[in-house]
Amino acid sequence: MAQEREIATRITSLRDLLEIVSAIRAMAASQMQQAIRSLQAIRCYSDAVGDALSDAAALLPSDGSVAAAARPFKSGLVVFCAEHGLCGAFSERPLRLAEVAIERSGGRLALIVVGSRGGQICRDRGVHPELVVPMATHCVGVTAAARRVAAELYRMFSQRQIAGVEVIYAQHGEGPLAHLEQHRLLPLEMPAAEQRREKTSLLINVRPQLLFDDLVGEYFFAALENAAMQSFFSENSTRFRTMEAAHRNIQNKSEELTKLLQRLRQEAVTTEILDLISGAEALSSI
Repeated sequence: MAQEREIATRITSLRDLLEIVSAIRAMAASQMQQAIRSLQAIRCYSDAVGDALSDAAALLPSDGSVAAAARPFKSGLVVFCAEHGLCGAFSERPLRLAEVAIERSGGRLALIVVGSRGGQICRDRGVHPELVVPMATHCVGVTAAARRVAAELYRMFSQRQIAGVEVIYAQHGEGPLAHLEQHRLLPLEMPAAEQRREKTSLLINVRPQLLFDDLVGEYFFAALENAAMQSFFSENSTRFRTMEAAHRNIQNKSEELTKLLQRLRQEAVTTEILDLISGAEALSSI
């Protein structure tokens, strides 16, 4: 009886845990769907800004002023991680790549971690980032998180702590694991200008240099927001697969315990019947 009560208690606990896992899985799936729609909008925005930036660069004097600058002595390395757990080794993979990049750079990269979970992993490893910025926990907060990162980068630029920006983030592909992307955002690499069928003269009301500088800021933020949204989608995709595996494991364990409980109860009933028969036979033989 004691064993039966223990097994029944474990089954009840597993059912409660299954409800929690199902809820987390559903939220991750919802966040993935929202992130996909947001990525499509960000891609259109980035293409539009890139085209405008190419047009603005054509308006500047051809004296080499818009050519990509040489790689600076020190750059900020922005690594997008998760804000919370329950997503396997999602945050550890980009951090390992960042450690390799920093080692190869000879100390020319300042680590900037986006995501409290990533910051905790750094502390556990004895790594001290220059800055830890919170990552969004909902799709609607990704843009705000990207703006916080951009504001911190502008501050570091103004204080001459860094002179360039590189970014590492997870981008979900066809396989079970998201592949890692590492890009240089600043100094600016001009987007390739596409050949237009009809060339029209541009009408502008500001100085070409001012227009170019403003578009550089927009292009930089668009790239940063894309990295943040890609990481957010990959994080929730990893969390969904983790919860899906946990859901199956809990179901299998619950089924095993249910069968065990049924067998124990059947054995108890059989034992009781045999005891009654033995008792009846003993009484009849008196």
